[in-house]
Amino acid sequence: MTQIKPKLTRSEQKKQDVLRAAIQEFRMFGFAGASMDRIAELAGASKRTVYNHFVSKELLFDLATTELWRTSKSAANVAFDPSQKAELQLLKICQQCLAVYQQQDFIELARVVMAEYIRSPEKAQAAMLRMASQEGGLELWLSQAQQHAVLVIPDIQVAATQFWGMFKAFAFWPRVFNLGIESQIDEAVLLSSIRMFVSFYSVK
Repeated sequence: MTQIKPKLTRSEQKKQDVLRAAIQEFRMFGFAGASMDRIAELAGASKRTVYNHFVSKELLFDLATTELWRTSKSAANVAFDPSQKAELQLLKICQQCLAVYQQQDFIELARVVMAEYIRSPEKAQAAMLRMASQEGGLELWLSQAQQHAVLVIPDIQVAATQFWGMFKAFAFWPRVFNLGIESQIDEAVLLSSIRMFVSFYSVK
């Protein structure tokens, strides 16, 4: 049965409009160049309304980056299936994340976020802590794979970092830095990385 989402109040809807406008503004002008006046205009709101919901541009940026990472982590939400090979399930996770990385809006905002994190390491650290606290994603799949005695993983977070390091080297960072990578990633390349990972953590 489909669950009906409660209708947003006018204030809640306007808050979402402002956040979407802020994401568009950061994507186009970066953090330093973003204007609260333009955000208000894009959202169809007064500047006072914007500040009533978000006290500063910094808060808006933090929420925009949280949404970026939430989207990325949600793409990796796959429940472990003991009836399927681990390699195929991890390939599905990669394919779902790749579909997100191929969205130009996502990559443009990721570039803005990376640039700001280089300028402000404390923002990067805070964002990583927020992301680590979110449930789901690859970490949950790895934990479930271990519960089913398919993989043996001493440290779930380390294993997840290793996996994303291999995957993003081909699928994410070349896009962020606009290195001219082809839009299609060779599935054989992804599978070879996945097999190395599974081989290392498989039950011996």
